[in-house]
Amino acid sequence: MASSGSFSNSIVSGHYKLKVDWSQAQNVSANTSTITCKLYLINDWSLGIGSRTNTCTIGDTAKSFTSSAISSTGTHTLGTVSQSVSHNSDGTKSITISAVFKIQATISGTYYEQIAANATVTLNTIPRASSVSAKSVNLGTASTITVTRASSSFTHTLSYTFGSAKGTIATKTTSTSVSWTPPLTLANQIPKSTTGTCTITCTTYNGSTSIGSKTCTMTLTVPASVKPTIGSLTAERIDGTVPSSWEIYVQSKSKAKLTVNGAAGSYGSTIASYSISGGGFAGASASLTTGFLNSYGDITFTATVTDSRGRVSAAAKVTITVERYFVPYFETYTSQRCDSSGNSQDDGTYILGNALYNRAPCGNNNRVTRTIYYKRSADSQWTNAGVIFSSGDPIVFGGGQISTEYSYDIRYTITDQFNTVSVQDIVSTAAVVMDFKCGGKGLAVGKVSETDNCFEVSEDWDVKVYGKLLKDYISSIAGSVYPVGSIYMSVTNTNPSAYFGGTWVAWGSGRVPVGVNASDTNFSTVEKTGGASTVTLTTAQMPGHSHAKGTLAADSGGAHKHNLSLTKSGWGVDNASNKVIVDSTTYTALTNKATASAGAHGHTISGSTASAGSGNAHSNLQPYITCYMWKRTK
Repeated sequence: MASSGSFSNSIVSGHYKLKVDWSQAQNVSANTSTITCKLYLINDWSLGIGSRTNTCTIGDTAKSFTSSAISSTGTHTLGTVSQSVSHNSDGTKSITISAVFKIQATISGTYYEQIAANATVTLNTIPRASSVSAKSVNLGTASTITVTRASSSFTHTLSYTFGSAKGTIATKTTSTSVSWTPPLTLANQIPKSTTGTCTITCTTYNGSTSIGSKTCTMTLTVPASVKPTIGSLTAERIDGTVPSSWEIYVQSKSKAKLTVNGAAGSYGSTIASYSISGGGFAGASASLTTGFLNSYGDITFTATVTDSRGRVSAAAKVTITVERYFVPYFETYTSQRCDSSGNSQDDGTYILGNALYNRAPCGNNNRVTRTIYYKRSADSQWTNAGVIFSSGDPIVFGGGQISTEYSYDIRYTITDQFNTVSVQDIVSTAAVVMDFKCGGKGLAVGKVSETDNCFEVSEDWDVKVYGKLLKDYISSIAGSVYPVGSIYMSVTNTNPSAYFGGTWVAWGSGRVPVGVNASDTNFSTVEKTGGASTVTLTTAQMPGHSHAKGTLAADSGGAHKHNLSLTKSGWGVDNASNKVIVDSTTYTALTNKATASAGAHGHTISGSTASAGSGNAHSNLQPYITCYMWKRTK
């Protein structure tokens, strides 16, 4: 079947061809078609003839037409003929079209009377069926399908097509209104979309004979309740330097590996992307390994997945508990001469030490070792005192070997699982009012002279400068240089209290300082933390880009038709004047008329664009250099 076509015949080895182009215009309501034939002579050999009267027969009706004179080669329009043809009751029709051109010319010594061409064509069937319409609905919700009868005696079978799914809604029903609930399982046909176009076919029967079908489309929408799911979000410790036997997360020492388990699409959808966030970290993969956990207490991580429809799952969560950790530090420490019983004594040969320190217990797992070392101030070699001190408890050491003639450096050291911290004190010589270095040029007040060409003052004696005690004067200077809240940086892991006094704690482990900016919420408050050593970009963070077309294709938008805006009964043809007769009135035939709208329809895009990117985390570290940082708290 066809609505147009072409056939031809020729003489003189094809140098003179008669070509017929035909087309069909249907009148659905009248069950007729108007067949229009356009006739051409195509010659590449010369020809000189006058006008001719020719014949074109459409079906059973012969039409005469007059062609103009021809005096050149090329394609020449001979004439146009139209004829109305009635279709069979079922809308089918086959006809014979023939044409005769009176060439009446002698060519290369041979006389040719005519060129004839004919063909039998099968016209497009005129639908003889009732029309149908349907309301768009959510899958799982009832829709009303309405049949507009072409005849009250007709029955109708309703069926649907949605993607590759097909089914029957009603069989030879006499009802003009049918309720149908599209099953939720049809969502499997549109795994990458929330909507799809369903085609409803209404096949019309006259008794047991099918006389045609008509279709309509309806939009089926996947309900909002259909979304992907997550089985669970689990957290796994990455201990690093934390002993696995502790079985805990430790601040700045542990990492966590978060894994999305059992993520699944719904009704055919697939998982398109992942999102995991919490504790200042974020990732867009099925698993996320954090950097070192910088906060302590309970940290909740949240995960969602997005499927191929763009639907987001309910959140899955997991909470971990992180034990606080800080570098151990000394709050106070003192050292003085004493006797073997720990009684203060200016010329004692023992030392009474007392150090108060603080450390992070980490669930009572983080035990410390404590050691005291001493040496003559002028020596380089330290001696282990062989005692273990407790925080804030006085302890005697030195074994009576602390000479009264020399000053001694005392070092208190604590070591936890991760760090070693030391502070250093000094114990002066035995106390005397004044002493001259024997055999030398040294002078000391309140202590024994130890150094040539040096004036020494016992650390137990007070010296006034500008009306202030020297120690207070020095403390005020140190306090003005490093007041409480100051940050001190060094490549040596020595608590600054050894240099400036006060109480100092380790600060900023694994972080880069940034100045406070009240206008930026990221940096609006002092000691606010944020950022991550690795980052996995989310979709929203990606720069604008394009993808190769991949396998994208447009699905069918559903069958539809167009009708002429104006129709009349009683069509006929005035053969003599080549005009159309409508209701016994003759009008010049018109071409290229606009047709009526057939209604809006859509297309569903299926397939996928070409893949781009891997979704792996990337380093977010700036160029850096490490050092020790301390904060003064007292």
